[in-house]
Amino acid sequence: LSTVEFRQERAAAVVLLVDARDEAYVAADPDRRNAVERSVDAATQSFASLLDAGDRVGIAALSPRECWLSPGAGREHRTRGRTLFGTHPAFSPAPPDRLYAVPKEVRRLRRRLPSDAQVVFFSPLVDEDAVGVARHLDAHGHPVTVVSPDETADDTVYRRLARLERRNRITRLRRAGVRVIDWADEPLAARVARAEGRWSR
Repeated sequence: LSTVEFRQERAAAVVLLVDARDEAYVAADPDRRNAVERSVDAATQSFASLLDAGDRVGIAALSPRECWLSPGAGREHRTRGRTLFGTHPAFSPAPPDRLYAVPKEVRRLRRRLPSDAQVVFFSPLVDEDAVGVARHLDAHGHPVTVVSPDETADDTVYRRLARLERRNRITRLRRAGVRVIDWADEPLAARVARAEGRWSR
């Protein structure tokens, strides 16, 4: 994954936030990896790439299975992050079995974020709560880039409606100034490169 310049200035700190709520465990096909699994893979790649570029990087999960790693750098931090992605219950392929109070937990996350931190939010954007998370963090001075794996389909009326609603959420976030990478099946690095080309104009 190529290094992303999330804003004009290079980030002093970047926190990779994975939407791992029960609602985010969606897949376009039963035989396909779900959105959380894809998000964890993408966040793992981003963690390594951003560390290679000299950024301080942290990890968090939007999940009842609390997960937080403060932004850092260096060999030990890289090992901690790699281990966390591979073993923490928040990043399990199976959804959590507990309810999650999104507004309360997002406020807790915001208190943990360094004042200069930018956030990369990996979410399929299946509901308004995900939109609210991105807008809340962005409004409180933490520029947000959303990387959204597309797990919608159009084989039923319900699924076509879900696809339309997701597109509307992406449009509203972009109009609010939040960057969104709409990620289908192509390699994420290629999708990021195309998005960066569009933003740089």
